[in-house]
Amino acid sequence: MKIKLIPSNEQDLSRVFIFLLPLVVLLTASVNFLRDAFMSFSNILPGNQVLNYGFLDKVSNQVSFNFLFSFILVLTVVYLLSKSLGRSIIIFPIFFLTGLGLIGIEFIDVVIGFVAPEQLETLGNTSMLLLLKILLVAAFLGLIFLNLLAKKEPSIFLSSQFLIGAVIFYFISLLIFRSDYTVMSDNFFINSMYLSTHIYVGCSFVFLAIFYFLITKGLGATLFSKTLGTISFWGYLFLLPWTGFKYFYGTTLPDWIENVSIYLSISLIIPLLALIVNYSKTVATKENKEPIFSVLISFAFVVFGITNVLQIVSSIANVTPIVSLTNFEYSVRYGYMYSLILIMIPFVYYLVPKIYGRELTYGRLESFNAYLIGICVVVSLSLNALIGINSGFAWNAGANAGNPTIYGEGFLITWSLVSASYTFNLFFSLLFLLGTFLFAVTTLKAIIGGTVTESETVLEVTGDSDE
Repeated sequence: MKIKLIPSNEQDLSRVFIFLLPLVVLLTASVNFLRDAFMSFSNILPGNQVLNYGFLDKVSNQVSFNFLFSFILVLTVVYLLSKSLGRSIIIFPIFFLTGLGLIGIEFIDVVIGFVAPEQLETLGNTSMLLLLKILLVAAFLGLIFLNLLAKKEPSIFLSSQFLIGAVIFYFISLLIFRSDYTVMSDNFFINSMYLSTHIYVGCSFVFLAIFYFLITKGLGATLFSKTLGTISFWGYLFLLPWTGFKYFYGTTLPDWIENVSIYLSISLIIPLLALIVNYSKTVATKENKEPIFSVLISFAFVVFGITNVLQIVSSIANVTPIVSLTNFEYSVRYGYMYSLILIMIPFVYYLVPKIYGRELTYGRLESFNAYLIGICVVVSLSLNALIGINSGFAWNAGANAGNPTIYGEGFLITWSLVSASYTFNLFFSLLFLLGTFLFAVTTLKAIIGGTVTESETVLEVTGDSDE
């Protein structure tokens, strides 16, 4: 096994990322487990400025939606961009330094959160490094376009559209992000726009980029329809940025923007149906019969589909007032992130023999882990949706009776409705942590001691892809 700390091409850089990705996912699962533990057992666990649910929730958001997201985004762009263009990346040294800087700056943001907890916002960012983040993402986006505009590219796959869209919306989300405003409606508006552009669109587009690549190249299938893929792309592009406002229903946001969010959320059924048809027709032609690989992709697709269904269901007139400002949105937010994590597992399994030239054997451990992680994610999202519905019912019932249920006896009643779900969620969070640990073990074992097999060759600037 050879890993170059200063890579000379995208294949060398991919080696570093694939080696580190399972460890980053394990870090994310560990922080999420600590957060869930403090939610259920805050009375018996030691607490201080750092060890408390509020801070750990912010750190979890920072690690999941910023550090892990940027890591996956750079890895995906580095590998898939060259495959989409059919040649190696030009000006690679600058490309490498920009991607590394983007990941590094997000990691520094995590460190700053521990050093100065008061600087950490609800969704995990700090404003201290915001300008530097904007410049790095702008440079990263510029290098992508420079490679697209360069001569001799034979083709651009559908996944490239989603990758470019993900980077663009990542950039837009950083321009939107601000510190707290004095006016409450401004805070709601900015938080919703940041959620929609950075998490809903960003995570979805990276997921779909990897998803389309794996169901064609990974499964050896023929894409059923580029048109349906394009419908999914433009549908999610125009609809997802507006779907977050409905979760602030009944607040100081204007009624018109809440209504627009509701109607456009219902319209998500169009790109979702296009995606379902494209997936089902494409996998019917698959040549790769490895069941575990297919199961991992299927679980990722199911989680992404469930997340979109939750978005649509929450737009029903009788449901929207109940799920607003509750954990229901939390299940949607993490649904997009978990679908991205799930699709990364088969992506890494696919890349290990391609990049390292080491065979990854699918045994009982890999089979058990595939179902373990998939089931844990589905159950966890369901539990958070249930927490949101139960707490929403309690809050609305208390408000209608003139007795707010956010403190005193009303809070105890609400907690009695949701405490069991939080406890079960902690259990499945622990199982998910175990699954990410087994994923790291499987990947590192294959990289270090797997049987030598044929690997990819580095694409030349003047040549076509050998993929």
